[in-house]
Amino acid sequence: MNAHVIVEEPPRVERGAVPVQGSHLVRVTGADERAVRELAAAYADRFATSRGPWDTADLCHTANVGRSPQEYVTAVHGRDAAELAENLRAVAAGRLPVGVAGSGTRDPDPAPTGHAALAELVRTGYTGVDWPALSVPGARTTDLPAYPFAPGRHWHMHTEVTAPAEGAPPEAYRATWREEALPQEAQAAPGTVRLVVTDPALHEALTAELRLYGAHVAGTEAEAEAVLMVDATPSGQEPDLSTFWARVAETLKALPPHGRLLWAACHGAAVRPGEHASLRPGTAAQAMAVAAACAESRIAHAVVHLDPSEPAEARARVLAAEYAALRQGGESTAAAHRAGVRYVPDTSPVRPGRAYEVRPDGYYLVTGGLGAIGRRLVERLIDRGARHIGIVGRSALDPGRSQTLRALATRAEVVYRSCDVADAPALTAVAGELDARWGRLRGVVHCSGGVNAFGAMRRRPWADAARVVTPKTDGSLHAVRLAQDRGADFAVLTSSLAGTHADAGRGLVDYSLANAYQLALAEREHGPGTAVTAHAWPNWTGVGMAADAAFAAAHSLDATEAEAAFFGHLLTGGAVVLPGHAPAPPPASPADTPETREPGPDTRTVIPAPATGRDRTALRAHVRDAFLHVLGDDPGDRPLRGLGLDSLVIAELATALEQRAGRTVDPSLLMRARTADELAAELAATAAGPPEAGAGPAVPADATGATALSLLLRPLLTDGGDGVTP
Repeated sequence: MNAHVIVEEPPRVERGAVPVQGSHLVRVTGADERAVRELAAAYADRFATSRGPWDTADLCHTANVGRSPQEYVTAVHGRDAAELAENLRAVAAGRLPVGVAGSGTRDPDPAPTGHAALAELVRTGYTGVDWPALSVPGARTTDLPAYPFAPGRHWHMHTEVTAPAEGAPPEAYRATWREEALPQEAQAAPGTVRLVVTDPALHEALTAELRLYGAHVAGTEAEAEAVLMVDATPSGQEPDLSTFWARVAETLKALPPHGRLLWAACHGAAVRPGEHASLRPGTAAQAMAVAAACAESRIAHAVVHLDPSEPAEARARVLAAEYAALRQGGESTAAAHRAGVRYVPDTSPVRPGRAYEVRPDGYYLVTGGLGAIGRRLVERLIDRGARHIGIVGRSALDPGRSQTLRALATRAEVVYRSCDVADAPALTAVAGELDARWGRLRGVVHCSGGVNAFGAMRRRPWADAARVVTPKTDGSLHAVRLAQDRGADFAVLTSSLAGTHADAGRGLVDYSLANAYQLALAEREHGPGTAVTAHAWPNWTGVGMAADAAFAAAHSLDATEAEAAFFGHLLTGGAVVLPGHAPAPPPASPADTPETREPGPDTRTVIPAPATGRDRTALRAHVRDAFLHVLGDDPGDRPLRGLGLDSLVIAELATALEQRAGRTVDPSLLMRARTADELAAELAATAAGPPEAGAGPAVPADATGATALSLLLRPLLTDGGDGVTP
């Protein structure tokens, strides 16, 4: 059968009079910032071709009502199509900010009036706009550029993954949260638990809930196999880290080897959109310190981020259930609870932010800029066009730093000022001097920091830990505030994977705490004016310091990769985690064997020497003292292998022996010796000689050419600490 259809133009529908509109508001929304800015450019081209007031009204109606809202959003206003097009191009060029939906003010007071005020709110993430009410009566859907979907291939290919293009930033991700219920089998939790809870209502409710699970709640002084601690910092305040440090250290000392620790707090994690403004960096730092300290002490633990809006009874139910799961499962966990929903940590990929062009006018401030990493970043800023750079460091200029400064000064105008970044007035004074000299502050790179010798938290006083913590807590806050107050383009904090991975902080809990603070600070402070980003770096191969050598063996970037990541994520904002990868082993020569290999420059050989009875007796006393200091117990004749010594304890024992015996100690002796007496005999058989200044234990090369733990950790101890650490 054949059929014919004749189609003709529909009858023309006349609309009313030309709409009279003082101004228009246009929303642009997308899955990420890139999509929003690309779509804004396409919208601008379409608005520029508007055929009159009705066409403009239709375009606004279609953009605001005809497109589904997505995670990233911005808005512009204008009196007509031409002004709207101009402002949309400002979004496309990066001159107007893009917000994350749900992160802005929910109920502004007073209520905004006018399209200009609404546009500013939307750019901060505000979602309370009644978009249909803004449409001109009679406006209808019209043609508007399509969404710029991100190109990507998702075919399954049986080939190796290709390396990223040369110069492209390496893989990066953000820490996120996903829903996950508690294990159903966590129904009973017998045992004795001690509560460290200062809120009377929560203490009472939690005691009742724990008893329902079969737990016995001990008194404050009684021994317990588990401790449940709840941070008592009032809302709106930062926690007292010194008190926290002492309390956790004492708790870990008192816990038995099979003990468990549950630590909980509010405002330590931004789990859902809109929570970043209330994030407390000090609490986030406490959470990571607990995880790292328990990891180094081999204590099963749980870190729980509570919902501050819930009453004491609801929080007690959450904590009792998490304790029961920890008591039964025995695996360390982290969780967050919001409005009856449980979340666990997850990750999501993060793309580099918009490109940043280094400016020759104004100046850049680099704290710790004469340290290994700071100096390298100063050089790259100069390579990219910076002509004025202020460098701040705690140390006075010595001959080595003076020579470095002179070399930099041949390429740009560089000024060094001795200043402690933890001293806010001193930092402000330095910036004031540089403002008068060079004009506008363009950006701040905060590299200042240091690290203590490898050692357990439970034996490290806060006075020692504070030397590592303060430059990265107070110093970071002052650097960010300085950048924000002066309208700088960015503030970048060089942080570390030790702030995100508990295993990387074993033996360096203070360092983990400090870096976790930086990451949370960037999450809270990043905004449309000044981009605030913290880079959680792995080890930079050949540059700076690693957090933990065993961890760094699988998490490293070479300097070129790290520099690409630094500039690629200069304006990304928030905490950017760069996991790195295992460094490639050096090419081996066929003749390169343990028998023929020459000792490396950092390897000290142990030369046997005749021993005397007096040496052996004295060394046995030193061995006893070292074990008492590190483990709190003299092993006597017990086999050392039965003591559960791991790499952290071995490194601590080697350091303690060096301090007492006044000689270099090979950590492998602690792994080979069967008893403490045999260890003393082995030590007596080695040549007596004082350790090299600033060096750790002696380190032999193993059969693969790798070095023992203490050599890998030696870079942690050999620099004065001005900006040498990520």
